[in-house]
Formats: sequence, C-alpha cells, structure tokens
Amino acid sequence: MAALRRTSNHLLLLSRARHFSISSSSPPSTFHSFRAAKSAIITSSDPNVIADLFIAQSSASSRFARHRPIYSLVVRRLSRANRSDLVERILEHQKSSPAASPLSEGFYIRLITLYSDAGMVDQALRTFNDLISKSEKIQTEKSLCAILTAFLNNKFFDQFHDSFAAFPAKMSISAGVKSHNLALKAYCEENRVEMAVELIENMEKEARVLPDIDSFNVLLGAYLKRKDWLGFDKTMKEVLRRGLEGNVTTYKYRIMRLCKDKECARARKLLDEMVSKEIKPNAACYNTIIYGFCKVGDLDSAKILLERMSNDGYVLPCSSAYYALLRHMVEEGEFDSGLEVCKQILTRKWVPPFEAMESLVKGLVNLSKLEEAKEMVEKMKTRLKGPAVDSWGKIEAALPL
Repeated sequence: MAALRRTSNHLLLLSRARHFSISSSSPPSTFHSFRAAKSAIITSSDPNVIADLFIAQSSASSRFARHRPIYSLVVRRLSRANRSDLVERILEHQKSSPAASPLSEGFYIRLITLYSDAGMVDQALRTFNDLISKSEKIQTEKSLCAILTAFLNNKFFDQFHDSFAAFPAKMSISAGVKSHNLALKAYCEENRVEMAVELIENMEKEARVLPDIDSFNVLLGAYLKRKDWLGFDKTMKEVLRRGLEGNVTTYKYRIMRLCKDKECARARKLLDEMVSKEIKPNAACYNTIIYGFCKVGDLDSAKILLERMSNDGYVLPCSSAYYALLRHMVEEGEFDSGLEVCKQILTRKWVPPFEAMESLVKGLVNLSKLEEAKEMVEKMKTRLKGPAVDSWGKIEAALPL
C-alpha cells in the first residue's frame, strides 16, 4: 500500500507539473512540498514558466533559496534557450527576495558564478560592483577570485588582467595566492607561459605572496600541454627545492609526463608513492598508466593495474580503461584474454566498442570457440538500445556465426 501511495503521489506531481508547463502562464506561488516545486520546474519546457515558478518558489521558501543545484539547473536551461533576459530577471530578483536576506558575500559570489556560467560577464561585473560599493565592507579575496574566475572562464583576458591589477586596491584588500594562481592560469590559457613564469618569480619579491603547490601545478600543466619537457622538469626541480608536497594534480601531471616518454614502470612507482603518502589517486592517474602500458604492448601490466584500480577502492572502475585494454588485446591477437575482459565489461553492464567486439568474435571463431563468440554477442545485444541495435545488426550480419 505504501509503495502504491508513493507511486500515485509521484504521478500526481508529474501530472501537475506537465499541466503548468503547457497550459499556465501564471503558475501557482506555492506548492505543498519542495519536491513538488522542483518537479514542476524540471518538467516544464516553457522558459517563461520556469522563470515564474523559480521566482515564486525562491521568494516563498527558504529551503528552495538554499538549494544551489536548482539554481544551476534553471540558469543552464534558460541559457540553452537563449533567454539571458530571464536569467537576469531571476537572479536580480534574488537581491530583493525575503528568503535571500541578509545579503552576504557568499550570496553575491553565488550570483557572480551563475552569471558567469550563463556567459553574462557584464552582469557578473555589475553584481561584483554592487558588492564592493556596499557600506558594510564584507568583501574578501573570495569576491576578487569570483569575478576573476568569471573573466577567466569566459576568456575575457584583457579584463582579467586589468581587474587583477586594479581591483585589490579598489577593494582595500591584498591579492593572495589564490588570485595569483588565477592570473597564472590566465597567462597559460593565453599561451603566454613565459609571463606566468615571470609572475611566479615575482610573487614573493613584489607582492610578498608565497607560491604554493597549486601555483606550480599550473606551470606543470602548461608545459605538459606544450610537450615542453625541459620546462616541466625544471619546474618540478623547483617544487622539490622548495620542499613543497605534491598533491593529486602534481602526481597526475608527473605520471602523464612519464607515460608520454613510455616510462610506464616509473609512472606506476609514482602511483605507489601516492598511496604510501595517503594521497588518493584519481581515475586519470590509473587510466594514464593503463593506456601507457597498452601503447607499449605490455598488456599483462595493464590488466594487473586495471584489476588493482577496481580493488583499491579509490575510484570507481572506468569503462574507457576496459575498452582500451580490450581494443589492444584484439589488435595483438590475444583473444582469450580479450574474452575475459569482454566478460567483465558485460558484467558491469557496459557495451563493448563495436569494432573491438567484431574483431574479438572473428578471432574466437578462428580459434574454434564458436559458442563463446555467440554467447558474447547475445549478452551484448541485451545491452543495446535505440539506433545502436540497428548499427550492431549490420555488423553481426557479416560475422561468421
């Protein structure tokens, strides 16, 4: 009975939301629950209705006003509909909404970020100016970083550099390491790495700001992108000279640098070093080494590391790593090993790459393993949906089954 009531209530909410999305130009100001209001906004396809619902609920419910994901969702949907006017309407309304009071620095940063996500940099700057013009001096370096990030993410580089130079004095604050790191990112994204190097060298002398590991990670990432190994290694030596402890990003870049030089065994030792220092590897650390071993033909090491990734518990198993191993196994004619990896892929309810599956089936048939080949094909077909069914059907029709 409880399950039936939940299903009935859910259907009622969806029905009500669809009714508002197609027939109402003046949606209700209140819903009987936060879930109902959220459902109505999510299911509506009319930008005007979405904006009206959002304004009504953000004014009426403090819980709604505190729910950040719904703000991001609504701004994203209105932006995709090319309704910047509605984005501005809902965000400007927040400044006078009873549920938003008092207007803290965090509140303004939130609006700056949402405007930035919508590509509305002028409105983000206006909101920033609203903040720093307040009689209560509540702004900190966090506000500076928010507007700098808006410029950076939207590639307004000239405005970025002008603001980085002028805003700290205007705000009566000092630019710290976080805002300097954003300046480093801006230079690197402009491919002006030499300017980034100059800035990091002058941080201590001129701004009395000590670079941290994130400062050097920006340079490491830029040199990696350029394939400038001399610059990369020089920066890494400076990190060690300063006694800075690397974080997961530092190790990821070092692993990538080694694998690009086909030094996968050394990269694996760095992974071991991370774990010994209790720095949790991310998926990129594992996947980079797995891909590296595949490219140099050491498929046994790749398979062992893939199994380790699944067992370590630091990250969820990644389908792309399994796909890469399967592709290289069938390319090297290791069809028995490929069969085992394919079974693992299907057990995890993923769909193997069609071209690898086609090669695997042909290889198994050539090894007189027709039944195993048929079994893999039948299991894979249960995972297919939509156009993929027809695409695979064309391939299967040409297979020797």
